[in-house]
Amino acid sequence: MNLTLPSATQLLIRFGARDISQVAAPDAGRAIEPELLAAAASGQPLDDWPAEDIAIAVATLARIADAVTRARSEVSFYLRFRPAGEDAPLWVADDLAEIARYHLYDDAGKEESTVRVLYKDVIKRLETLAAEDKERGAGDGGQSGLQVNSQPRLMSRRTLRAL
Repeated sequence: MNLTLPSATQLLIRFGARDISQVAAPDAGRAIEPELLAAAASGQPLDDWPAEDIAIAVATLARIADAVTRARSEVSFYLRFRPAGEDAPLWVADDLAEIARYHLYDDAGKEESTVRVLYKDVIKRLETLAAEDKERGAGDGGQSGLQVNSQPRLMSRRTLRAL
């Protein structure tokens, strides 16, 4: 199954570079400039920035990549009942970005925050999709796994007649 993973640049554009740079930066006690993070994510030269800031930007991009990977595994869990060769609905790619954003917020997110509410909505949609896929009869990996095999008959009326 093909899942298109959002890039760091896509997350920065969708949710705002300032917001993502604040929540994704490692605990260095120092804020990172959103412009630096956007430049690092898009592969632009970083020669004009201080080495410390570049190191923070690289660590921030690593955290974003980790959040995207965690989001992919979470979505894959809900898509496990999909038949092999059948792609996920198009809305799953958008939901993947929302889940990645939630994982970036994990400690910063509060129970009533918008990020958490959106995450719970995405999970409900994925649970519904998984239930529909399972109801269609597909098992894990898209296969039901049910096979009926039988051996040739060993006893019959003719073979037991002499007893």
